Amino acid sequence: MEDKKMGDDKKMAWKKLLSVFGVFFLIMAVWQIVVLELLKNGVIGTMVAMILICAATVIIFGLVFALIRTLLDVFRQLMGEGTEAGGSGGVAEKANKLAEKDGEIGQLVRTFQESITSFSQVVLGIKKATKELGEVSEDFKHIFKSMTTSLDQTEQAVTTITDNTISQADHTVDMKEKINAISRTIDEIAENVSMLAQSAEHMKESNKAAEAIMEELVNISKESGIAIENVRQQTDLTNQSAQEIRTATEIIAGISNQTNLLALNASIEAARAGEHGRGFAVVAEEIRTLADQSRESTEQINQIVNTLIDNSNISVEITQKVSEAFVKQNEKIHDTEEIFRSLNEEIKNTSDAVDGISEEVSALDDHKTVIESGITSLTEFAEQNADSAKVTTENMEEFQQIVDQCNQATERIVTVSDELVGYLGKVNANVKDKIGGRN
Repeated sequence: MEDKKMGDDKKMAWKKLLSVFGVFFLIMAVWQIVVLELLKNGVIGTMVAMILICAATVIIFGLVFALIRTLLDVFRQLMGEGTEAGGSGGVAEKANKLAEKDGEIGQLVRTFQESITSFSQVVLGIKKATKELGEVSEDFKHIFKSMTTSLDQTEQAVTTITDNTISQADHTVDMKEKINAISRTIDEIAENVSMLAQSAEHMKESNKAAEAIMEELVNISKESGIAIENVRQQTDLTNQSAQEIRTATEIIAGISNQTNLLALNASIEAARAGEHGRGFAVVAEEIRTLADQSRESTEQINQIVNTLIDNSNISVEITQKVSEAFVKQNEKIHDTEEIFRSLNEEIKNTSDAVDGISEEVSALDDHKTVIESGITSLTEFAEQNADSAKVTTENMEEFQQIVDQCNQATERIVTVSDELVGYLGKVNANVKDKIGGRN
């Protein structure tokens, strides 16, 4: 009965041992699968995964401690002792004796002792890793504190960038309005330049017509000058002819005077002759009468010739003045022609300048189109930057919340690490007490 009971106790101990190991590995497997799936699907980040791993470590330490306690209970049952057995020295001595046996119990005890030793080393390693984890957690705490400071500065910078971007967008819109105003002004300038070009072309045509009229006027003035010169020459010839007629009348007057004297002498001689000279006296009287008539006619001709000479002199003076006036008129016409020629050159230069202005305005219109396109794109970019800046600000706020959560998680890790170090110290002391005899 005792052997059977002991065998049942062994079976129960092994079942209990295997159940603990099964639960341990099942929990480890499930925990690892859950963490990996969450990390893979992006549900959690690396920092959260570290927190979960630390939590898993705490659970593992608890399971290891429970397993050690269970193994120690199983070992006591195999030794045939209750939970109220003697000191650790007696347990270790009995365990060593059982380990020296060749049976299954000896093999089991040896295996168990090796497992206890391995667990002790694992506990020591975990304790060391936990201390390092505490140091790393402290480093993380400082890093997150620095990160928080940097995030505050970055948030301020992002806020400034956001404000500047919004201000830039407003200025860009204002610039676009001013560019549109400049564009309208350029269009008006283009219309005015087009009208100016048309006016310059009309002025050019009018100037050509004026040049043709001036050229015709110059020709007419030249012909008039020639005609005036011919009139002056004919007047001079008429004056000369009148002078010759005057000379001839003077000769006739002299002849008439001589004839009158001869008639007078003949009358005197006829009077002396008496009756015999009466016929001669009649002839002499007739000659005298003709001489008087010739003298009177000569005087009339002289008066007419004198009047003709006076009028001819006046005509000569008038033609001379007209000729001088035509000379001055020709000079003025020549000056006017030069002015029109210079005006034509100025109009040509103005027309060329207007053409140049038209080309510059056309090029300016092309630049205006490019600037309008650039301003439109700049406005769109400014709006996109403003939206991006707002999104960045929101992301920075969310990131700040995540960092705060990480700080809290890091503080929890530090606390758990400190508790875990103390807890492992107690576990290590208990394990050493249990297996101190063998070590």
